[in-house]
Amino acid sequence: MKRPSEIRTAPRGWLLVLKTAYPFLVNRGIGDLLLFGSQALSVYLKSPLRSKDLDLVSSQIGPRHLEALRKHLESSGLETRNTTVQSKPLAKARMTIYTVELRLGAKPFFLEIFDRILDGQNPSVLTPNAVVALRLSFRQPEGISRLNAIRLNSFIQQSRSNLSFDEVKKMIIQWGMEDRVKENLRILHKSHRLRIRGENLLYPRADLQPAQRASRGMDLRRAKIGTVKG
Repeated sequence: MKRPSEIRTAPRGWLLVLKTAYPFLVNRGIGDLLLFGSQALSVYLKSPLRSKDLDLVSSQIGPRHLEALRKHLESSGLETRNTTVQSKPLAKARMTIYTVELRLGAKPFFLEIFDRILDGQNPSVLTPNAVVALRLSFRQPEGISRLNAIRLNSFIQQSRSNLSFDEVKKMIIQWGMEDRVKENLRILHKSHRLRIRGENLLYPRADLQPAQRASRGMDLRRAKIGTVKG
C-alpha cells in the first residue's frame, strides 16, 4: 500500500520563512508582531515539528504590508504564489487574515497574519499564560488534538517558571471560555487518553467528568449516606 505523501513542511523550511518575514515586518513598523498557533509551542521543543502553515498575529498589520512582504520573501529566494485578504465576523470584533501562499520544496505553505485572536481579542493579551489559555480554548472540531496536547505540555514544562495557572484560569473566565475548555479537556481524556500538565490546578478531576458519570457518582454517594443513616 502506497503511503500518502507528506504535505507538511520540515522545520528548517518554516523557520526560514519566520526568520525572513518577522524582522522585515518589525522593520516596517509593526511593533506587536507575535508568533502564534502551534509554532508558538513548537519553537520551544528541542526538535520542532513539521507544519503546513505559519501563523503570526498583529493588530497593526494592514493591506499595504502584504504585497511588500510577498516581494521581500521573493527577493530573499523564496517562491511565492498568491496573496489574499479575508475578513470574518467574530463574537467581539471582526478579524482580518492576511495570507501569502508559498512553495517550499514543491509543497504548498501558507504564511497567515491575523489581526485578532480567539473571539475578537486584541493580540496584546498574549503572554505565556495567555498562550496556554488560548490553546485550551480552541473551538471544536479542532479543540486540543493529540499533537497539540504534546506541544502544549512541552511548552508548559519549559515555561513553568513564567506560568501561573491562577492567571490562566482567570483569563479563561474573563474570556467566557470555561465551558469550552472543560469540554476540550474531556474530549482529550476520552479520545486520546492524555492530560495537560497542571490541568488539576485549573479544575478538579470531578469537574471534568461527563455529566452522566458525575450524576451517577453523586447518586452513589447519596445512596451510601442513606445506607449509613438507615
